[in-house]
Amino acid sequence: DILVEEISSGGVVAIYNGRSEMGPRALGHRSILADPREKGLVRFINEFVKKRESFRPFAPSCLAEEASEWFDLGDYAAAVDNNVSPFMSLTAQVKKSKREQIPAVTHVDGSSRLQTVTPEAEPFYHKLISAFYKATGVPMVLNTSFNTLKSEPIVESPRNAVRSFLSSMGTIEILVMGDYVIKRKDANVRKLLGEEQKNGLMTQPSFPIRAGAVDYKNTFTVDKDDISETKTFVRMPGRPMHNPKDEWFELVDDLEGQLLGLCDGSVGVNDIMTQFAAMSGDENQQFDKITDYDKVLFENIIRRLIRLNEHTLISW
Repeated sequence: DILVEEISSGGVVAIYNGRSEMGPRALGHRSILADPREKGLVRFINEFVKKRESFRPFAPSCLAEEASEWFDLGDYAAAVDNNVSPFMSLTAQVKKSKREQIPAVTHVDGSSRLQTVTPEAEPFYHKLISAFYKATGVPMVLNTSFNTLKSEPIVESPRNAVRSFLSSMGTIEILVMGDYVIKRKDANVRKLLGEEQKNGLMTQPSFPIRAGAVDYKNTFTVDKDDISETKTFVRMPGRPMHNPKDEWFELVDDLEGQLLGLCDGSVGVNDIMTQFAAMSGDENQQFDKITDYDKVLFENIIRRLIRLNEHTLISW
């Protein structure tokens, strides 16, 4: 029900179900799913979820028993109970009367790379598509392989799946992994600042802490016009979003790097503000109330802590 509600409302979901598959296509065990009725999702998934060319096509996973109502399957279909393409290996023409209903999986020439799904071969996937059919009147979902990191293949392990899901930066709404429904947790600034209430009482401020040991790398370049540029990168193998193929993560600026260094789990925002005041030469400045903070510095610190949290470099 959660998956169907999310897909039918225009959301993008990922599923990690059972053992992985062998072959060139994702067939519902390691898949990103969406609503085939929404044409705009083609560009959204390509550009923002999978970060590739916007014209790449997507395939439908269709209930085998309903496939002949939507696709021209030929005489062979009757002999196999419409299960003509269980491995998404055949291309079929979408019936002209149906093309406007499923634009996200209909190519410019009216064709579609079809997967037919049976309850015997894929009970979970068939049940999911059947529920979507009941809710929308469309017996299929848009299906593409579950991988969001550039140059990486389809996810294999649970760790791969979680990393790929987090790396989508919220463009994938939920990840369903077995009995678990995983959602990306937004940075809780109220908890960080001690403004969150629990049982009617204000909680203590949280202390941000790094996800593990961190290495820093600085690069300094000068272009042909003698314009110099310095960049700071960090490598943190312990963070959930760490990508072994692209280990170095670029920081926004020196402030972000300094904040990451301070996040050892022993200091809060109030302490961090005091330390920056000391570095500026105003050691007697106190920050007991938010209204007394230097607003620009405070906003910059909070913004960078949120970004570090979103990229799983710190937590609180």
